[in-house]
Amino acid sequence: MKHQVDFLELLQIDYEKYPVIAVVGGGGKTSLIYRLTDELIDKGKRVIITTTTHMAGESELPFARGGDAVRVKELLDKERYVIAAEYEEDTGKYASLTEEKLEELRELCDVMLVEADGAKHHPVKVPEKWEPVIPRCADIVISVIGLDCLGHPIREVTHRAEKTSVFLQKNMDAPVTGEDVVKIASSIHGLFKNVEKRIYRVYLNKADVLADPEEAANIARCLEEKGTTAVWGSIKNETA
Repeated sequence: MKHQVDFLELLQIDYEKYPVIAVVGGGGKTSLIYRLTDELIDKGKRVIITTTTHMAGESELPFARGGDAVRVKELLDKERYVIAAEYEEDTGKYASLTEEKLEELRELCDVMLVEADGAKHHPVKVPEKWEPVIPRCADIVISVIGLDCLGHPIREVTHRAEKTSVFLQKNMDAPVTGEDVVKIASSIHGLFKNVEKRIYRVYLNKADVLADPEEAANIARCLEEKGTTAVWGSIKNETA
């Protein structure tokens, strides 16, 4: 399937050289992973989707429980992509595999996409001390922030609102601003946490909800000034 916007190109992802991509933050991680999968398949690549935390389960998608290597190979040959994870019957969610299993599986595919964070459907978050769970084998980290957080109270639009309030040094009823988004995306105590020497990208999602797209462009410029590659748009509506 062809799209107006090539997200691999937009995010400047050299998937040939850096094939393991971890996605953190909030506001569209899973949607971005499936979009990148679609594009990679179009380019003839074999893709494994997995998680180091939890990920919404989709019963109709090709799935290899426990990352069984034989099943993974079979589905990659047939479908070109597979979700390799544990499965929690009580929650209906995919769950994490071990680091050793991820190392094994990455040899079976061209690109591995890893959901490495959770936000319980909130557009933005500040990680706790045990977050994000970026696997050792990750080459690239993409932080996703939903711009539908702008102008709304911290307590309503952030995961772990108290943590975010302390980090931003603002009351939980204070609205999230563009400056807040820049701070969260660029700080080693925010979404840049545990990135270390990996390649880092920020995707500002849901820009289509903003009355003035210049707000998104300004946040991206501010991040660029801090040395962080940032782009904005809408995964679902393909604007950029």
